[in-house]
Amino acid sequence: MLESTPERNELRFDPFADAGQRLRWANEDGEAFSELSKGLCDTGAYAVHIQREGDRWQASWHRFIESATEAETFDVLTRRLGSFLDHTRAALNYATYQLALHAIRQDPALQGDLIPDAVEFPIFHDAKLFKRKNRIKKLPQEHRDAIESVQPYDGRHHGLWLLHELAREYRHRIVHPTAIIPAETAYHVLVNGRLVEPTDLEIVPHERLEHGDIVMSFTLPGIDPDANVNPQIAITVGIDHVLCRRLIGTSVLNQIRGGTEAALDVIEPLLNSR
Repeated sequence: MLESTPERNELRFDPFADAGQRLRWANEDGEAFSELSKGLCDTGAYAVHIQREGDRWQASWHRFIESATEAETFDVLTRRLGSFLDHTRAALNYATYQLALHAIRQDPALQGDLIPDAVEFPIFHDAKLFKRKNRIKKLPQEHRDAIESVQPYDGRHHGLWLLHELAREYRHRIVHPTAIIPAETAYHVLVNGRLVEPTDLEIVPHERLEHGDIVMSFTLPGIDPDANVNPQIAITVGIDHVLCRRLIGTSVLNQIRGGTEAALDVIEPLLNSR
C-alpha cells in the first residue's frame, strides 16, 4: 500500500501491507469455517440418543445427514481450513521477509550475508532447536530476540505451535475437519427439564465418531422409569489431528489467530523503527 505524505511530499511504502492482507484473508476463511461448522450442527445433522438399562443410561451418537451432503460440507470446511493455515503462515513469513529488507536498509553492511528470500518466521517449541535451526540467524540480535520472545516454549503461545504442526502436515496430506463431541465439561443431564448430577459418569473417547457409537454412560439412581432423560452433549466440528483431539475446531483457529497476532505485534514495531 502506498500512502501519501503531503508534509514530506513523498510516497511511503507500508512494509506490513502484504502480511496484513494475508491475515485478513485468513480471518475471512476462519469466519467462514466457524459459520459453516455452526450451521451444520444447527441443522440437526447429528444427534444423541439415550437408552436405559436398569439404573444405567447410555448415550449414543447418530448421523442423520446424507453422506453425500456431509461430504460436500466437509470438503468446503477442509478447503477453508487449508486456506486459513496457508494465509496465516504466509503472513508471518511476509512480515519476516520485510524485516530482513528493513534491517538491510538500516545497515547496508548486512547485504550479502542477510538474504531476505531465505528467511522465514521460525516456530520451535525448544530453545536449543531454535538456536540451531532458525532461518533468521543473520537478522540483528534485537530482531532475533523479539521473535524468540513469542516462541511456543513451555506451552506459551500454543497457537503458534498448532499453526506450525497443522500447516506442516497440510503440506503433505489433507488435514480433515470431523464431527466431534467436546470435552467432559460440555456434558450435562436434564431429567424432566431439571439439571441432575449423574453418578458413575463414563465418557467414551473416540478419535472419529461413527453412527451408533456410545459416547457416554451414567447412573441415575431412583429416577422414575418414565422420566424424560435428556443428556446435553455439544456436537460440533473438530480437526482430525493428534493436537486437536476433542477440541472445538473454531477454538483451534482462535488459538492460532491469537498466537499469530502476538508474533506480528513484536515484528510491527521493528518494521516501523528508524
